[in-house]
Amino acid sequence: MQPAFTYLQLDVSASQARDFELLEASSASDLLLFTSPRSVAHGLSQLPGGGAIRARVAAIGPATAQALSAAGIRVDITPRSGYTSEALLETLASENPGSAIEQQHAFIITAPGGRQKLAEGLEKLGWDTRMLMVYKPEPARLDKQALSGLKDASAVLCIWTSANSMKALSQRLPPAIWFQLCQGDWLVISERLKRLARAFGPSRVHLASGPGNRAILSAVRSLI
Repeated sequence: MQPAFTYLQLDVSASQARDFELLEASSASDLLLFTSPRSVAHGLSQLPGGGAIRARVAAIGPATAQALSAAGIRVDITPRSGYTSEALLETLASENPGSAIEQQHAFIITAPGGRQKLAEGLEKLGWDTRMLMVYKPEPARLDKQALSGLKDASAVLCIWTSANSMKALSQRLPPAIWFQLCQGDWLVISERLKRLARAFGPSRVHLASGPGNRAILSAVRSLI
């Protein structure tokens, strides 16, 4: 396995003191949005009040909702279909069609550079939106021993779960290794990743039924 990134936790109470104060004062009319299982892992422990959440909790998709539930957090909102920012925005818009929601805050738990479309969409719906950066990615060290093992592989299957990972490894892997990966099968978890994958020209691109581990494992089994 070759990860593209390692992830470092950021102290949001120090780096975004004003936003953190607003989070401390949040009420049941406010919204707390977790954008990935990683945002749960790095953000939940930083919530004020020992993790007691007064605001409604939203999860971007089933894997994130499962991570929250496993931590004992009730999830109030998930997208009715899909697991994208657009799907979550559609669900939120249908809850308050045409209503004014000034003075209500939405807090997006994320990493720098992520979920900008979600923030813009929430602003258009009337939410006072704050992005809380609870972790940041750092390039992972290349595992040269693992990568060298590809030379003797008779077949290669790449499983991609994020666009950032795909782009980062396309730039950082040795050209010969990247070329070899592109000769094999690629498995992706969304139509958006499938479109991006095709731009790199792999031999075959397969689509899992969802982003969860079960869906990925089922897709892998179908290819064996």
